[in-house]
Amino acid sequence: MAKHEEINSISGLNASKGIVIGTAYVRKLDQETIVARTLISTDKIAEEMAKLKKAQDMVAEELELVRKKIEKNLGPAYSDIISTQLAILTDQEVFREVKAYIEEHHVNVAFAYRVVVNQYVELLEDHDSEYFKERVSDIRDIKQRVLLALISKQTILSTFTIDKPTIFVSRDLNPSDIMMLVSENVVGLITEFGGKTSHVAILARAMKVPMITGAKEALQNIESGQTCILDADHEKIFIQPSQELLDEYAREIDKLEKQEQVFIAAHDKKAITKDGFTFKLGANISLPFEVDDVKKYGADGIGLYRTEYLYLMKQDLPNEEELFNEYRQVIENMQNKEVIIRTIDLGGDKMSVFWDQDIRFESNPFMGYRAIRICLDQPSVFVTQLRAILRSSAFGKASILLPMITHIEQLTESMAYIEEVKRTLDKEKILYDRSIEVGMMIETPAVVMNIENFVDKIDFISIGTNDLTQYTLAVDRGNERVTNVYNHYDPSIIKMILKVVNAAHKAGIPAYVCGEMASEFRALVLFMAMKVDGLSVVPNYIGAVRDHINTCEQRNAEQHLKKILQMKTRKEIIDYLDNLSDCS
Repeated sequence: MAKHEEINSISGLNASKGIVIGTAYVRKLDQETIVARTLISTDKIAEEMAKLKKAQDMVAEELELVRKKIEKNLGPAYSDIISTQLAILTDQEVFREVKAYIEEHHVNVAFAYRVVVNQYVELLEDHDSEYFKERVSDIRDIKQRVLLALISKQTILSTFTIDKPTIFVSRDLNPSDIMMLVSENVVGLITEFGGKTSHVAILARAMKVPMITGAKEALQNIESGQTCILDADHEKIFIQPSQELLDEYAREIDKLEKQEQVFIAAHDKKAITKDGFTFKLGANISLPFEVDDVKKYGADGIGLYRTEYLYLMKQDLPNEEELFNEYRQVIENMQNKEVIIRTIDLGGDKMSVFWDQDIRFESNPFMGYRAIRICLDQPSVFVTQLRAILRSSAFGKASILLPMITHIEQLTESMAYIEEVKRTLDKEKILYDRSIEVGMMIETPAVVMNIENFVDKIDFISIGTNDLTQYTLAVDRGNERVTNVYNHYDPSIIKMILKVVNAAHKAGIPAYVCGEMASEFRALVLFMAMKVDGLSVVPNYIGAVRDHINTCEQRNAEQHLKKILQMKTRKEIIDYLDNLSDCS
């Protein structure tokens, strides 16, 4: 696509890739609702509180409909997010505070409800915790639903009816919104707030709905009924575009759709270079229903199964049976193709709700209490997940992947827990795969520098290029002020990856890559030259990556790598890779 800088366009962040054209529907309810303040007499208080109860019942009925959709698409374990919203909706303390406010100020119930709930929002908005920011979104969503029911006697679903491709625009979204909207002819999503790594963004990617977040001027610039182009691939939104631009994008969308059909038809092909070097091409997934796409696009297995989503969608820690049922479903559906299950990689800010410890306010959560550190500090959480993984391994081919290992002692302790769980299952006469493989993520410079002491203790390694780049370059990849610093093609990153791959091969174990870099064409030359054993990408990238590999020659890639290793700047490297007419 040619670059376009039309006057009527805004930018944001790519939360879920894709390009769509549709009619905008702007949910103005996300903006602060103007509620009239009306004085009432004491004898009207009971009547006002009855109005609130009726409005809450209307919202509860709507949320139950959303719960059914979530359970149908994801399974019962994921509907806890609606339980959270219902708990907020029916909170008796809020009900009592609203009544007390009315009794003291003699005002109408809508005004009192808005004041009371806004106080909760203001308290939580001051917190640094991403978890509590998510709760703010839930509270604000319930507030708007209740106010709509109070003022207009309508619910959000009753006000939202569409019969054509629609791009939904709002201040922010909840997972329940996504589940409600994607089956209602919504082809794209735009929000003013939210991040690329939020669970809403993950769900949008899983459901293949193009989404742009962080579009700060969306509600100000977009009106319902306007035609929009949502180009998440290039992080642009075009409002009321010219016919010329519409035609150009229509051709691009048609081209992409045809190309996708070609990739699906070729799902049996393997990722083999022209001179016979074979990659194991896996898929990254977060939710069980993504397995359908994994099979549709012809992945060799699941190279990274992120297991965090069930934890994020529940009020309480998932129990062993819930985890086991989910893992078993994925493993059985993959029909003996490998499923690499990563143990939870969550930060303390998201997990603190499950414990009494105050770990919500870390100044730098990426460097703090997260992933394997939590698992080893909270062994009951770790053991529960390990039991579920091992039990599910009896129903197909599963492997365990440990994230954020930074020193040998962590790996040793993790392996000890795995062995302890195996012994317990043996005593209980519960079946599992006794030869299950255990690997570790390579994500920090500390592990890279000491890689030779790790590779003889594990069965495989998987390089997480996103975190490896972040930690090596000391850059927050979510901070827009330093995005120019974050770059996979820094000479240090390429040398680190090569060092890790060579160490793995010397130890006789496979080396995989599962970060964003695995799906970038310019990086494939590097991975061929290094003889990386496998790549793992999102399911709908599998066809394009495989097709590119099929056009390359591995021996020529080695010559390119020799030249690149002599280069001193990332610009030199990127320019060199981009100027290759092909990778042969």
